[in-house]
Amino acid sequence: MNSLQIEGTDQPHYADARQIQPLSGESRVAMLEPEEEPMVQSSYESTESGSDAGDALARLEELSAQYGIMPVQLPRSTCSVPAETLLRQLGRMTAVEQPWLPVGTIGPLLIVGHYDPRHQECWGVPPFLTIRVLIDPQQYHSVMKDLEGRLRIKPIAGHNSAEGMPAPPQTGKVADVMNWFLQYYPQSDRDREKFRKLIAENDDCDFSNLAGLKFLPRHYGAAFLSLATGHPVYNPEEAPAQTHFPDGLLEKHNVYPVFCGHQRIFLLSSVTNNYAFEDEWLSSGSDAVEMVTVLADPTAIGAAVARNRGRSSRDKAKVDVGDLYFSDNTSIVEIDPTEMARVNPQNPNNTPEQVVQWVLNRAVQARASDLHIEKYYNTARFRARIDGELVVMHSTGEEELPRYIALIKNYANMPQERQKLLDARFAMKFGTRRIDARVAAVPCRKEQQKLILRFLDKQDGVKELSALNLSERQTSIIKRTMNRDQGLALVTGPTGSGKTTTLYAFLNSVNADNINIQTIEDPIEYEIEGINQTQTDPVHGIDFPNGLRSLLRADPDVILIGESRDAETASASINAALTGHLVLTTLHANDSLRAISRLLSMGVEPYLLADALALSQAQRLVRRLCSYCKQPVAPTPEVEVYLQQNGVLSGGLDDPLYQAIGCDECNNTGYSGRIALMEMCETNGEFSELVASSAPVSELRRVALKDGFMTLYQEGLVQVIGGNTTFDEISCLSYTSSGLELPS
Repeated sequence: MNSLQIEGTDQPHYADARQIQPLSGESRVAMLEPEEEPMVQSSYESTESGSDAGDALARLEELSAQYGIMPVQLPRSTCSVPAETLLRQLGRMTAVEQPWLPVGTIGPLLIVGHYDPRHQECWGVPPFLTIRVLIDPQQYHSVMKDLEGRLRIKPIAGHNSAEGMPAPPQTGKVADVMNWFLQYYPQSDRDREKFRKLIAENDDCDFSNLAGLKFLPRHYGAAFLSLATGHPVYNPEEAPAQTHFPDGLLEKHNVYPVFCGHQRIFLLSSVTNNYAFEDEWLSSGSDAVEMVTVLADPTAIGAAVARNRGRSSRDKAKVDVGDLYFSDNTSIVEIDPTEMARVNPQNPNNTPEQVVQWVLNRAVQARASDLHIEKYYNTARFRARIDGELVVMHSTGEEELPRYIALIKNYANMPQERQKLLDARFAMKFGTRRIDARVAAVPCRKEQQKLILRFLDKQDGVKELSALNLSERQTSIIKRTMNRDQGLALVTGPTGSGKTTTLYAFLNSVNADNINIQTIEDPIEYEIEGINQTQTDPVHGIDFPNGLRSLLRADPDVILIGESRDAETASASINAALTGHLVLTTLHANDSLRAISRLLSMGVEPYLLADALALSQAQRLVRRLCSYCKQPVAPTPEVEVYLQQNGVLSGGLDDPLYQAIGCDECNNTGYSGRIALMEMCETNGEFSELVASSAPVSELRRVALKDGFMTLYQEGLVQVIGGNTTFDEISCLSYTSSGLELPS
């Protein structure tokens, strides 16, 4: 692989986006000694609205070769929220008219961009904490305009102590960089202590590669490795869409191009050697080109490939329904995303299998949780639930519906009967990615049928506690609960609120060789190694009560019961919790306190519930603001008073709130993904006495509030303050609030 060499080192280097720093801390630009001073300004003076995009890319590539700075086409023309936050943490106000602008982050490092590499001013951020990239002038001015608007709402400080911090040691050892990070990097004492413990717990890992640094938060391993070795590094989440390589090839080798020029391609990879990828690309008849490796987190690279594949399928998504009127053991399905990218769903010559597989591919790439196949007026309609909202993905004539249903049933080995309620499942493989689909067939009017598919991602479905966006209080409660030797933990919420995902994360936190974990579920959604999972089977007499009684003879330490549906199951769960087992189960209730009254109404004795209950948790999912396009808004005094009256704000708001805008990344919805709101009520002596006396919910709430209990709506308000969601998203939970009305 061709790459420039830094004088005095054997590290392959080209376009070190971070501008590798000598011990003096001077800018890396000064070290590269370009062949000749480029006329940067004159090179761009001809940039007009009608100039060709290819010429602009060529100019970026030319400047990159002369200055040794990686060129990037930004996926958006705004300053990202994490970049703005890190700028405030590391920088100060500048008086220079055209400084380098924050465009992204990678762990503790700030990605900054400019169209003229001769500029040096970077808001006072130390050069070794920046990743410098070349961007288009139009994008530069768009980012500048956006950043100016943000700074008008909340100005940046006039000085910052980070400006004088020492550079990391140039020893080539990641361990030394970690020690420097703990000692000098500006962060809160709590975050510093958290990192200290994390590093101490994994000091036996191999720090010389990204695989050994995977215990760190995402992107931190790549950033630390770059600081230690000087290898260029970048964040795949900031990479633009690409059409140069097949997605299947990128997925196979886990690489992603961040810039494709005529002479060089900058390739994101978790390893420095990508000869296998180059050989396969050249063997397909492609022209030889210089490949420059840029280090990146492997999981983030995979996500970038999946995101790019989702963009390509979304571009062809057009719903044309025409005039509507009323009219008279798991199979594995291989779906090639590359083939699906060539399918035009509007082509009348498509086979039913092509249409079905195209819809399945598009739904999975769009992160859909469910897919509905149904008759709607005179059409066969496909709707996907994306971030909690149903979206029409495709529709055809109603005469095609029986073919689509028969095809899905064949995938799941279901009988072709129309008037029975049927359940089955099958698996899909998209390259190396496997997705399970749970299928439910429901009879409808006029001998029609509707199919509902629930997608279960084997790779991303099982979360760690760190991925649940928990507060410090919530994390402490969960750890105390899961470290108990006995007790009952309830997770409540409606269908589709993430209860199973949360419970699996709880189990994963204690899944170890010295713990025997048994579950009984209906159905088993995710298979987890180290956990003994049992599926209910009415044909063989395995239901929740009978299964639980059998599990008690299997020497369990922790038991998961899929759902306490009736009095018998609830009583069995309580008895198991009282006999030396930690029992986790779900229940349908409006909130964590009403879950207690629900169990009492099912016939559970109050004194038994009081002795067994350790944690009652209610949960809802709300849409997360898109990090690419969300915009800050200054909170009004009325909003601040409202937040104070709801008990989530003690003083004024230092940071702005955020509103949904919409962009290509979020399909113009303003939201991307979902976050869980968790209302946690941990029991104590006084609370247990109230439960034993069957006290009303109002009394339970009064005692719980004294221990820091927060309602679902309050948890939602905390997420609004944190810039993760909006008031509109949590308005459906206002019934759990104090009854105050949100000012308009």
